[in-house]
Amino acid sequence: MTTGDTGVIVLAAGRGTRMRSALPKVLHAVCGVPMAAHIVDSARQLQPARLAVVTGYGRDLVEAALQDAGVIFVEQPELLGTADAVGRCQVALEGCGTVVVLNGDTPLVGPGLLQELVAGRGDAPFSFASCLVEDPGRLGRVLRDGDGRVCGIVEAAEYEGSQGPAEVNAGQYCFDSGWLWAHLGEVPVSAKGEYYLTHLVALAYERGTPAVAVGCTPLEALGVDDRLRLAEAEREMRRRILERHMLAGVTVTDPQTTYIDATVRLAEDVTILPNCHLLGATVVDTNVTIGPGSILRDARIGEGTVVQQSVIEASTIGKDVRIGPFAHVRGGAMIGDECELGNYAEVKNSSLGRGVKMHHFSYLGDADVGEYANIAAGIITCNFDGVSKHRTVIGAYAFVGSDTMLVAPVTVGEGATTGAGSVVTKDVPPGAKAVGVPARVIGKARQARD
Repeated sequence: MTTGDTGVIVLAAGRGTRMRSALPKVLHAVCGVPMAAHIVDSARQLQPARLAVVTGYGRDLVEAALQDAGVIFVEQPELLGTADAVGRCQVALEGCGTVVVLNGDTPLVGPGLLQELVAGRGDAPFSFASCLVEDPGRLGRVLRDGDGRVCGIVEAAEYEGSQGPAEVNAGQYCFDSGWLWAHLGEVPVSAKGEYYLTHLVALAYERGTPAVAVGCTPLEALGVDDRLRLAEAEREMRRRILERHMLAGVTVTDPQTTYIDATVRLAEDVTILPNCHLLGATVVDTNVTIGPGSILRDARIGEGTVVQQSVIEASTIGKDVRIGPFAHVRGGAMIGDECELGNYAEVKNSSLGRGVKMHHFSYLGDADVGEYANIAAGIITCNFDGVSKHRTVIGAYAFVGSDTMLVAPVTVGEGATTGAGSVVTKDVPPGAKAVGVPARVIGKARQARD
C-alpha cells in the first residue's frame, strides 16, 4: 500500500504496428482480459489517489474497454513519445507527490513489483524496473558507471555495441513528482521526432542524483508488441491463474490442456478435467466437476453439478445437475436443480424447473418447462415463425413423447402427454393426452394426477 498522494499513469496510446492489427495493441486480450486492463488492475493495488490512462490510437475503443475502471483519460493527439505522454498528465495528477508510470503492454507486471518500485526509490528522484536478459531485442539497455551507478539508457534503435546478455529497462517507473515535472521539459527530441522518458536517467546522473534500478524478472519486463510475445504472455498468465486456483483448493488434473480466464471464479473442491475452457464471467460453485472437453462461457454452475463434454454459454445451472456429453446450453437458459440434460440436448433462452429430464437429441428454445417434466428424444420447440420468436410452456410432470413438434405459441398442461411424432399446434389441457398430426386430445394421460 502507498501513501494517499500517489498518482499512476498508464501509457496506452500506441498502435503497435508489429501486431499487424487494426485493434489497438493494449486491447489484445491475455487470458480473456485486455492487456491494459491487467496493468490497471495491478496499479489499483497501490490504492492511488489518481489513475490516468493516456490514449491515442483507437482512443474510443480503449476508453470503452476501460470505462468501468474509474480512470481518468488523457489524450495524446500526436504520438510523440513517452515523455510527451507523461507530460500531458501533469494537470490530471496535480497534488500527487509520487507518480508511477507504467506501460499498458506489460500485462505480467504485478502489484508486488509496483510496491518494490515505490519502496525502492528512497531519496532518489526516481526508480525504474530492470532485469538481465539473454536477448535484449527491442528493449533499451541500461548503462552503469564504474561504481555500478545507473548512468543512462540506450534505446535499441540507437544501440551500436556488442550483442548478447544485457541489463534492460522494463519500462516501469516511480518518480518524485516535483523532480519529474521540473525536468520533463529538458528531454530532447530524438532522431525519430519523439521524446523518450528514458532520457531522464542520464539527466538525473548528470545532476549527481542517479536513479535507482529495481530488479524484476524477464517475464515482468515482457512488453507485448507482436503476436509471439502475446502468446508468451498468455502462457505465463495462464500458469499463474491455474496455480492460484489450485492453491485455493481447485483440482486441475491436466494444467497443460486447461484454459481459465482471469475473470473466472471457482470455489473450493471444484474439479477441472482435461481439455476444458472456462471463459468470461463464469462462476463455479463447490463440488462441481467440469469436463473433460467442456467449454463454459459466462456461465454460473451450481453446487454438485457435473458437466461432461458440453458447451454452456451465458446461462445459469442449478445444483446437482447432470449435463452431457455433447449438450449445448446457451443464451439465457435457466436450468433448475437436479435436472438431467444428455447427449445432443440443446437449450436456449428457456427455463427448466427442478428435476426435468431431457436425455437426448432434443431442442428447447424460448420455453418454460415445469418441474419433473420429461422431454423425450427428438423433441423440438418450433419457436420461430420466420418473423418473430414465440414461447412454449410445458407444465410440471408433463411427458412430451419422442419426435413431438411443439409449434409455438403453445402450452402443454401440467401432467399432460403427447404421443410420439405428434405436431402440437393447439394447447393441450392439463392431464390430457394428445396425439397425431396435427395433435388432438384423445383422453387422459396415463400419469395424470388426480
